[in-house]
Amino acid sequence: MKMRKLEFNMDIWEKGDTEGTFNIGTMESMRIRTALIGLKMEATNEHGLLFCRVSSLKVLREYWTNLPRTKKGAYETLVANGMYNQPTEV
Repeated sequence: MKMRKLEFNMDIWEKGDTEGTFNIGTMESMRIRTALIGLKMEATNEHGLLFCRVSSLKVLREYWTNLPRTKKGAYETLVANGMYNQPTEV
């Protein structure tokens, strides 16, 4: 599978101090992390169970405009782009 580079919705994201970094507010960050957890659960379970009534994929599309249409495809794209990597604490 060819890795798709994520396109940020610049109406929400702010450019960071260094090249290639983007910042977002605390509440937006929490919303993204919750949607990432939900998408992972929905894309990887075999029974089609939903995480909640709100579509995780729809929430994540607000932040990245070029996600694939399917949950599995979107999950694979986000994994390939490192969105599920745990941040390292200093």
